[in-house]
Amino acid sequence: MAVGFSETEPPASEASIRRLEQRIGQPLPPAYREFLRQRDGGPVEPNNRAVDEIFGLGDEVPDFASIWSALDRYRCRVPAWLLPVANDAFGNLYGLSLRDEDRGTVWFWDHENEADEDEPPTEDNIARASSDWRAFLDCLEPVDLSRS
Repeated sequence: MAVGFSETEPPASEASIRRLEQRIGQPLPPAYREFLRQRDGGPVEPNNRAVDEIFGLGDEVPDFASIWSALDRYRCRVPAWLLPVANDAFGNLYGLSLRDEDRGTVWFWDHENEADEDEPPTEDNIARASSDWRAFLDCLEPVDLSRS
């Protein structure tokens, strides 16, 4: 990962990882699962994709940064195959595909173009961001905000 985290988080517990896998009904993509075994998400330093927070699984994770809250909040807003795993500074999401044909790929979900409130989620506001979780993290480059 070219950009760092602004806070150090401990690894997610195996119990929390298994709980998430039970909730989604399948194993997590391997690269993302390994990431969680190393750290339980956390705030990301300023970067070229404006990724703000990678959602965590632990009980101590604040609501705004909790994957559990994200799953509830976006349940009817994103397609069922997309697991929300991070947000950006503008209210958008990054998610992992749980579909067989592109499992583990990372997708950008644009909240500005989501379906209307009473409509089912659409895929018109989703674009592929990376081939997998590791590649996604590796493409995050630091941005110097003091030069703005």
